[in-house]
Amino acid sequence: MINMKEYMLSSHEAIIELINGRFVDVLNECFFEKEVSVLIKDGSIISMSGSNGSNARIKPDISIDLKGRTVLPGLFNTHCHIQMINPTFLVNCKTQKARKQYHSMQVDNNMEECVARGITNIRDAYSPDLRPNRQLAQRINSGKLSGPRIQQAVVVGALGGYLSPDLKGLNKKVVGLLGQGNIDFEDKNSGVVAFPANAKEQEIRRTVDRAIDERGADLIKVGESLEKSMINSDPTIMDLEQLSTITDQSRKRGLQATIHSVSVDTFRRAVSAGFSSLAHVPRNGKLSQKDIKECLEAGCIIDPTLSVAYDMSWRIKGDPFYNNPVTAKLTRYRNEVYAGLADEFWIPELRDYVKAGFEKANDSRYNMFGIVDLSKLFAHFSALPAYGFENTKILFESGVSLSCCNDGGIQSCTPAMIGHELALMALAINQEDSEKKLDSAATIKAATISSARSMGIEDKFGSIEVGKIADLTIIDGDPFEDISLVGKPVDALFMDGKLIIDKIGLVG
Repeated sequence: MINMKEYMLSSHEAIIELINGRFVDVLNECFFEKEVSVLIKDGSIISMSGSNGSNARIKPDISIDLKGRTVLPGLFNTHCHIQMINPTFLVNCKTQKARKQYHSMQVDNNMEECVARGITNIRDAYSPDLRPNRQLAQRINSGKLSGPRIQQAVVVGALGGYLSPDLKGLNKKVVGLLGQGNIDFEDKNSGVVAFPANAKEQEIRRTVDRAIDERGADLIKVGESLEKSMINSDPTIMDLEQLSTITDQSRKRGLQATIHSVSVDTFRRAVSAGFSSLAHVPRNGKLSQKDIKECLEAGCIIDPTLSVAYDMSWRIKGDPFYNNPVTAKLTRYRNEVYAGLADEFWIPELRDYVKAGFEKANDSRYNMFGIVDLSKLFAHFSALPAYGFENTKILFESGVSLSCCNDGGIQSCTPAMIGHELALMALAINQEDSEKKLDSAATIKAATISSARSMGIEDKFGSIEVGKIADLTIIDGDPFEDISLVGKPVDALFMDGKLIIDKIGLVG
């Protein structure tokens, strides 16, 4: 048997035994037997004593005592935007160099915070330029930066649609002013590949292939919804045949397909078109029982991103949702917890800007340069909690699988804030009239196996099973009794079978 020092320096060839831990069986919503031990080799779980797949004849090279801690699978954020750090727009406007520095510091901090909280897999749902995330992934893979694995989505859509506008004149100038740049769809570094609005099957299939072969897509995302914006007031809508072609070609190429879905109409067409997951929930109306039934039959997973509702649902006097009780409840919750979240997740150089931005938003005085009141321009986001929270509740109570994701990077959420997302999910579902409460077991599933399914990697991640990658989140306490433990800083973390965080001296 090798010693601890040798373990720290060893390759994956060593057989590691984990004992005296309370391993969570997310599939059956309980703990495994107390005496279970886990054997790890080459980064994967090769045996679990006391469960299927055990092999008592395998002798470990080293045994690690987990000291009675709880062991969860690695956690997920299935929908975030790594490079979108909005407060940097406000920081030191005199110096572009300072803005870039703070942006880089916060991105690195976000990645480190992810693994510090047990998040081992994230999915970037859209980046206009793919190069920064490629470089970030290289730094993580080479060990220069601590961070999770990154799946990168590439957007496929019709020109004129959401995330793929064909902008002209003043609209194009406005996009440039806001720092979004002018998207060159033909640039192989662009996160968007667009086809003409009237494109037929073969051209659409070729566009999906380009997203994979040219851009290296891990996921095909469709930007499609009925939402209007101040830039694109009449967005192009794809028909069912076009959407179905995208999902079919994605499946043929071995990839999942998701869709930006914030309207009831898009939800219905997306389910019919065969999308594996739907990003967001409708915010322009309530889903019907027929909608839910078809979603269940199709096996769609919903990525709710309720943190966007938290972050962007400003209460503007005069809008139709100002007195909505859910909106009011969310606003109270936001005001109570946000200062603490800013202190916890944002680098010191940006914390004050984050807090100030929310104070202005809450007071309906969100200004650009102290001149233009932006609050009213975004008043439509107040529908997010009114319908979004209600639809989340309906989906959950009907048995639809929900993943864990927060749209981190949009506004002031960070990718590491999954604990806050889970709290918002409970807030949406555990309303006074709810017959079925979001229990801890369902929440753990959302943060693990359901998210793995949403990302199409449930064969390797999302649960503690023989044959799966040894991503193990170790915490102190019982998450079935206190779900707030999920998403907090961990005591220890195994990733690819290697102990990368050890705050409790497992290996001394």
